[in-house]
Amino acid sequence: MLLASLLGAVFGLILSWAALQTLSWRVDVDQSEWTRQESWLVLTGTAVVGGLVLFMRKHFGHSGAFGVVRTLVAGLWILFLAGVITGTLNMPLWGTTFGVIIIAGTLVKSPLLAALSLGVLALVHWLCSPWQDERNSALGYSETEH
Repeated sequence: MLLASLLGAVFGLILSWAALQTLSWRVDVDQSEWTRQESWLVLTGTAVVGGLVLFMRKHFGHSGAFGVVRTLVAGLWILFLAGVITGTLNMPLWGTTFGVIIIAGTLVKSPLLAALSLGVLALVHWLCSPWQDERNSALGYSETEH
């Protein structure tokens, strides 16, 4: 479970860095070093995505088509919430509103990053499968009771 969260944090780092590179002030100015605010954006994006994977862990690792659909929906929720939370932590109100749009724009602009996000989501799903199986057997849940 912690490995899945760490993987989410690494993806959050990559996504935050890519989103930062698409923002207009980074494109217009030749900068070799990050400002404090840019470092904070990448740090919060990394922590938020890793924390959201851990927070939403019960939605990953289920078997069958239902499990795959549940994982995809959880992945979309993580991206949405990461935009809202990271945006709020960086620029309250403005960031809350546009954080999700910036993440969506970054993924649309980079098909490679969008494919990476699906790969990371599949890997998180696979890493959570043993935990989910153990949880189901220990607590006596069936697939339909989640």
